[in-house]
Amino acid sequence: MAKLFSHTPSHKPLDSAVTVIGLGRFGLALARELTSYGVEVFGIDDNEKLVREHTGECTDFAVADTTDPQALAQLGVDESRCVVIGIGSDLEASILTASNVVEFGVPNIWAKADSDAHARILKQIGVHHVVRPERDTGRRVAHLLGERFEDFAEVDADFGVIKMVTPRSLCGREIDAEKLWNRCSVHIVAVKSPGGSWRPFLGHERLQASDLIVVSGSPMRLEQFSQQQSF
Repeated sequence: MAKLFSHTPSHKPLDSAVTVIGLGRFGLALARELTSYGVEVFGIDDNEKLVREHTGECTDFAVADTTDPQALAQLGVDESRCVVIGIGSDLEASILTASNVVEFGVPNIWAKADSDAHARILKQIGVHHVVRPERDTGRRVAHLLGERFEDFAEVDADFGVIKMVTPRSLCGREIDAEKLWNRCSVHIVAVKSPGGSWRPFLGHERLQASDLIVVSGSPMRLEQFSQQQSF
């Protein structure tokens, strides 16, 4: 059985909406970010008190047992184009819910996992994208601890992007992008001068010590680049 509450006349999520199942910290943070960008979010959780406390985070919201495929179908989840399963700590509920959504044939399914085993099972049953928020945050913080990076984002296991102050050894001279790649296996993507906006780095301009740069490459190479004294 499902119980629906709505800010709009719609009783089913629209094709352009994102359905978020599990309104814990991860699900609520995701819903909040999506709605801030104008995306319609249909939130579902089995905790009615939790749903009522966070009605402003979603366009539509419902209380339902998401391990029950009939309850999900009643809410129109079988017609969704994108579903995010934010259930992490309850392994059984996460897997059963994911299995239901996979059987519906939803074309874009994301799910949160709390362990390697959890992630492996989700992938095996057909979830398209599995995320590990705690692990990913830990990796990001590990790269930021040395204080050489101002920000770090991991695109894949062997590729990331950093924001950092221009190394002194690169200041005041033109940079040959090909030589930099051959020597350090990194690529300067963009640059921002004080008071300015981000712009593509074209290679012919001279970087200043006050400039911020965005650099791409493998995490290991980026760490080495940030520590290198000469180029």
